Amino acid sequence: MSHVSKIEIIINDLSSLKRACQRLGFDFVEGQTTYAWYGRLVAPANTSLPEGVLESDLGKCDHAIRIPNAQYEVGVLSRNGRWLLLADFWDSRLRNAIGEDGGLLKQAYAIERTVQEAKRRRYRVVEQATETGIRLTLSA
Repeated sequence: MSHVSKIEIIINDLSSLKRACQRLGFDFVEGQTTYAWYGRLVAPANTSLPEGVLESDLGKCDHAIRIPNAQYEVGVLSRNGRWLLLADFWDSRLRNAIGEDGGLLKQAYAIERTVQEAKRRRYRVVEQATETGIRLTLSA
């Protein structure tokens, strides 16, 4: 089986994704057209690729996310006006950095997207770390 998986999140704001990467200490590499991964499917017949992704698409991207000390990268692909994230979770450093199924990256994106939208609507935003994550409080 290949180790490449789609990170289940709808990305429609690239600037929030860039800020999420900064928040986590990752490098968002704009315009990078390939991302590092294993390089081939190990058992293509037994591998289901993410919807809308062909085997020939693997390793190609519109932008990439570099994770310090990780061998592989996250590919950021444009699909139907949204952004799709692909990552090879075989790299444990990448998996640990972005979280299981990309959970930490998803959380950081959600925070940045919420903060940006709150500011656009002129809400005051207070961010507070909790034992289980981060709490955002919005007020007018």
